[in-house]
Amino acid sequence: MLTTLHVQNLVVVREIEIEFRAGLTVLTGETGAGKSILIEALSLALGERADSQLIRHGCERAVISASFDIENQSGALNFLREHALDDGTDCILRRVLSSDGRSRAFCNSTPITLSMLRELASYLIDIHIQHAGQRLLQREVQRQLLDGYGDLQTRREAVSGAFEAWKALNDKRVELEAMESDSARIELVRYQLEELNNAKLDVDELDSIESEYRKLANSHSNQDDCATIRAALVDEQVGAGRALEVATACARGLSKTSAQAMNLATVLEQADVAVREALTELDSLESDLKADPQRLHQIDQRLAELHGLARKHHVGLAELADTASALADELERFDLRFQSVEELQVELQKAHKSYQGAAASLSTARRKTAKKMDKDITARMRELGIPHAVFSVCLSNNDNDIPTHHGQDRVEFRVSTNPEQAPGALNKVASGGELSRITLAIQAATALHSGVQVSVYDEVDTGIGGNTANIVGRSLRDVAEHNQVLCITHSPQVASAGEHHLLVEKRVVEGRSETSLCELNTKAREQEIARMLGAAQNTRSSLAHARDLLTTARS
Repeated sequence: MLTTLHVQNLVVVREIEIEFRAGLTVLTGETGAGKSILIEALSLALGERADSQLIRHGCERAVISASFDIENQSGALNFLREHALDDGTDCILRRVLSSDGRSRAFCNSTPITLSMLRELASYLIDIHIQHAGQRLLQREVQRQLLDGYGDLQTRREAVSGAFEAWKALNDKRVELEAMESDSARIELVRYQLEELNNAKLDVDELDSIESEYRKLANSHSNQDDCATIRAALVDEQVGAGRALEVATACARGLSKTSAQAMNLATVLEQADVAVREALTELDSLESDLKADPQRLHQIDQRLAELHGLARKHHVGLAELADTASALADELERFDLRFQSVEELQVELQKAHKSYQGAAASLSTARRKTAKKMDKDITARMRELGIPHAVFSVCLSNNDNDIPTHHGQDRVEFRVSTNPEQAPGALNKVASGGELSRITLAIQAATALHSGVQVSVYDEVDTGIGGNTANIVGRSLRDVAEHNQVLCITHSPQVASAGEHHLLVEKRVVEGRSETSLCELNTKAREQEIARMLGAAQNTRSSLAHARDLLTTARS
């Protein structure tokens, strides 16, 4: 529900903050006092187009904030969560208009686009202004109201479940058809996989073959290096082995006269052992690095083959095995799907038949509900001062046999307001004042199922009076049993129906017009309704009449 509206520097409003409560709240005041400006402010907070001319003269900007408690509004809560805007059960919308023509919108202090703001607003509130577009004119909303009125949720869920089952199978069919149409891809996958399989890829081979190739390709250079190492170790003139033998013999001789020389002799002997071990390792290395032209040729051919495959698939050698595995998986999926074509068609036919049964049951229930709804809303419209009104729910089949989540029915609310008039769409047949009352009749009948908890009416009583105005008030209270209702009115009967009464006044302050607002207590309400009844001054009789209206409305 709407809890607070704060308006600053908008037209004749300097600053107003209004707190709202559940039930029916009426706003009254003299013509031109600024009642409709409050509706304008609320519309701006909900994303309507802004005009810098609305900013109060002499001010740089106007600010409008609307706060909602959305604890019981799942649509709004889900929207906020999906867009990371949620803040518990609070929803605070703020719109800032600048004198340069720009405007900004915020939700719970986070900047949002106007399109997001308008989408969020559709979950929060319905504003009914003469000649303005309304949520009630949307076909989807009309279908939801019909289903809610007839308590058809169980049948609707059955249709939705059958649709999802059919859709899952149909998506598989579409995918299969796309695969069948791409026979060239299937043949390419078969050819590429066969080519890779013929290459007899081996993971261990791929890891070692390049290393072996480098070793064999450099065998002559490697043998030269080994010969150089051997010469450095065993050459009779400059070899390390011969030099160590001489040095060790000298150290042993010194040890006869110096104990310290014994340590030197030991170290030199260890070095000589190390040289001999190095020679053993060198023998093994020379054997391993021996040239093998035939093996080198084989590896060269194998690498050329593997690199050619890698280039073709745009991967490295190490990824060739994974590529072959992926192609095998893709081909297996092709084969499995082709094998299941007949089974899929049978399942799809069963799912479609099941859907048709659920949709037919829903359609039958909708037609029964439509007849009851026609009578109910027609009676309410006639009570509201449209004596020749006829309301009808038009149900027709979709143009094709393709299932939808809501069934096979197209739903449209139609109305005629004159005896000679053929029923037509709500906004094509009714005048502005009639449309407000028609909307009220529909909402009074379906308020429990509307999905939006705040309804705003601007002068729904236009062109009516007498007992019809009493009925309008009673209808507004019917809606207010389930929704929060705000109504701007010039009718004393409608004003008497309000559970809360706000008075809008305009006065001149320091040479400038300024709108103010206050909530009326019981005595002040009697005085305001007496004024609305046409009393130039409050008299006993006018106040008694006002009290009588209030008593009648409460009863």
